[in-house]
Amino acid sequence: MSPKRLQTKSQYDSLDLDNDGVVSDEELEKADRILEMEIASEKSDSQRRMAWVCLLSVLVLTVLLVSPFVAETRVSALSDLVGLYYISMAGVIGAHMGVQALMSRR
Repeated sequence: MSPKRLQTKSQYDSLDLDNDGVVSDEELEKADRILEMEIASEKSDSQRRMAWVCLLSVLVLTVLLVSPFVAETRVSALSDLVGLYYISMAGVIGAHMGVQALMSRR
């Protein structure tokens, strides 16, 4: 039985790594591993961006609260809410750092 050959300009041309016109099982497995690695990299980048946004939002909120633009009465009225915000943002940042440290040990 002869292997199935690709049509010209097939959507699977990129999977033919040795350019012999045949996509083997090994080439499909390699393509799957490459795709999984790309998805993992994109996920890691998204998580890193999320942690940075959390950190920057905490810094901006802190600067805003200590600036003269916000009245002291408002700061005291929002203190419970701001405390929860800080804790939740610190949780996101800490989880990101913890996962990164755990993954670097592997």
